[in-house]
Amino acid sequence: MAFTQATAATGLRTSKILSADNSIPERHIVVATLRNAAPRLGLSASVISTLDAMLSCLAPKRNHHTVFASNATLTFRRNGISDRTIRRHAAKLQEIGLLVRRDSPNRKRFTKNNSHEGKALRFGFDLSPLFDRLHEIASLAAEVMKEREQIDYLRSKIRAAANASLIKNPNDTMALNIFRVLRRKLALQDCEEILSALPIKEVEAEAPDDQTSNLTTTLTASDGQIDRHHQRSNKEHIDKKRTAITVQDCPETPEAPITIPKLLTACPEAAEFSLKKINTVRDVVAHARTLAPMIGITTQNYEAAHKRLGPLRAAATVWAIMQFHDKIKTVGAYFRSITTGSKSDGFSPEKLIQRLAMRQRHAT
Repeated sequence: MAFTQATAATGLRTSKILSADNSIPERHIVVATLRNAAPRLGLSASVISTLDAMLSCLAPKRNHHTVFASNATLTFRRNGISDRTIRRHAAKLQEIGLLVRRDSPNRKRFTKNNSHEGKALRFGFDLSPLFDRLHEIASLAAEVMKEREQIDYLRSKIRAAANASLIKNPNDTMALNIFRVLRRKLALQDCEEILSALPIKEVEAEAPDDQTSNLTTTLTASDGQIDRHHQRSNKEHIDKKRTAITVQDCPETPEAPITIPKLLTACPEAAEFSLKKINTVRDVVAHARTLAPMIGITTQNYEAAHKRLGPLRAAATVWAIMQFHDKIKTVGAYFRSITTGSKSDGFSPEKLIQRLAMRQRHAT
């Protein structure tokens, strides 16, 4: 029986390590990122749940990413699925490149330390590939989120155009068939093909002057459904009390330019989540675009903030929110409110970063 042997130093690393149970990154962020990137990776929900169970078995402080839990433990944490399913899911994760299975001769999962050489043999499910590829997976997740946003936009555009056709001709069979097709899950290409086949296409999105992400159209009718139904689907429901404790519990500080050293000091959680060293403004912005969909900020809202605040200030806002996102009830609504919404007039990313930097210095 062939098996792979892994050796590693037994001493703890001097720098912080990405951990599923630490806030760098938090386990739920890793799993949420995987769920968003699932279409690109070919992962099913059940396989991700098994991977989540493996992540829950990792120690908070460790110098490795190997899971030693038995199949019985993983079965219990997966609410009683069979051993066969665990093995099948592990094989799928290994095939995708998120896991390396290191089997001992007796198939048990354990570690053997050699204090004399300062090394250890570890047999189990090694999740190091997952953490090594986390930045890549986050980029895939951002692409999926962007595509979903575009699909939702086109579906709304198709629905509005089909509805306009029905207003002109209630017996329009093409429009009726389109409403039936819209009940199904459609790909981006499907939406584009349907829209191109429609005879009515005068559906345009207005500029987001009201800081909302609603789709508005130029189609009108005196008794039409469009005119009778106007609402803001994305309400700015913000947990003001909880967020105020986080960003306003420091004394007023003078506004100062955002520098990379100050940003790294103020937002260690965002910095540690990056798998590459942050050296330039380009690195800061690229990392913010990766973090944004992971904490619930849509591409559209980020682009609106980017346009209003500029690249560095918008990116720094995402970094700052990452530092205390667990205290915000609705991150997306909060971000939209302070960058382009009702709270944007008095918002200063520079002051927020300065306050967070002061808190970090006081904490140490």
